[in-house]
Amino acid sequence: MRLPALANRRFRGLLLIWAGIPIVLLYLWQAVVQPLAFGAYLGDFQESYMRAAGRLAVGRDPYDLCQTMGCLEPTGPQYVTPLPLAWLLQPVVGVDSHVLAASAVILLNAALAVFLFLVMRALKMDDWQLGVLMVLMAIAFEPTIANIVEGQINLILLALSGVWLLTWIADRWWGGAAIGVAVALKLIQAPVGLLLLWARRWCMLAAAATAGLGLWLVAAPQYLFEYVFKVVPAIGQGTGLFENHSPGGTVARLLAPDTFFGATRGTPVAARIITTAIALAALAVTFAVLRSPSRTATGRGLEAAAVVAVTPIVASYSWGTHLVLLLLPMLVLVAWAVRRSDWRVLGLVALGWALIGPGHHTFQTLLVSGYSNLVVLRLMAELGVVGVFAVWGASLLAVRRERLENPTNSEAAP
Repeated sequence: MRLPALANRRFRGLLLIWAGIPIVLLYLWQAVVQPLAFGAYLGDFQESYMRAAGRLAVGRDPYDLCQTMGCLEPTGPQYVTPLPLAWLLQPVVGVDSHVLAASAVILLNAALAVFLFLVMRALKMDDWQLGVLMVLMAIAFEPTIANIVEGQINLILLALSGVWLLTWIADRWWGGAAIGVAVALKLIQAPVGLLLLWARRWCMLAAAATAGLGLWLVAAPQYLFEYVFKVVPAIGQGTGLFENHSPGGTVARLLAPDTFFGATRGTPVAARIITTAIALAALAVTFAVLRSPSRTATGRGLEAAAVVAVTPIVASYSWGTHLVLLLLPMLVLVAWAVRRSDWRVLGLVALGWALIGPGHHTFQTLLVSGYSNLVVLRLMAELGVVGVFAVWGASLLAVRRERLENPTNSEAAP
């Protein structure tokens, strides 16, 4: 497939300018100017994170609402995140809420900038047009804005994953500490540990385990058993709420339709079994396609993309804001596909980006506007799940094609 117009560099540059100016202005307005100039109420940050930090600061249980209200769904004032986040926020308890919100917005924007810089460096970006395209993809991605609006920690995890990607591609071990800290802050990136184990990157795995477990042991360890044995099993059941973009959410909505709007909490046992089977199958397919560790920087980048892309499928719940972590595989895949004019991989990434972003945003708009066609709403709620599978499929296709083009660049090759 050939697109002659895009082969013209001047045309591509003009297209980027036309698209880039409104995208940049909209991002600056929504993610910088509005929250800083007019004040912002960061829902999850102030209601959940800071509330838990305040309770820890006075020696109280941060998971109290899980005992009284339940924590079957990771949303609202219930704190269901590992202890290090609330523990690290204790020093700012009591700071003026407006100053705190502004600081959080600046930090989250800085984290996104750090991630983009690290990805560009890891991929050895030498084409400004491709670099601009990747930046525009990131700032126009709906979960990016959502994380800043809610004050979610996922952009910090994204920056840490950028550190890990840089060292993974460069075949260095110390980036394991970054992914270990990311998992200690939030468990959603834990499947990355399987990649370290599969590739026999023992030093990186040791750094990840030391950093992650060390942080868990120093951050309010008196509540660690409660988190591991009460909170994790509760949220691990998953949810059929419309915001859950994991296959487990789809299965729960099919088997227990009342979970769609949260009328019924939790998921049926059958849904949990099917969800586990899907997760194991997805991991098996991913590592079957990877086969053996790559010897090249390009191959290692695609390995990282494939494993990060499968994490929302493995998780029992993948909130819309969590999917910002898919920027790592999407940018890696776009860089690989553009350089090779691989339109199938680009098309799958574009499909995933559109369904997770504009597609889900359209669904939310219909929902809050009072749109009443439940069949349409239920179908549109699955757009995010389809988008997740599209990005995962693109990563596996890219790995497969890279291995076919360079069959000697893996450790199993003769």
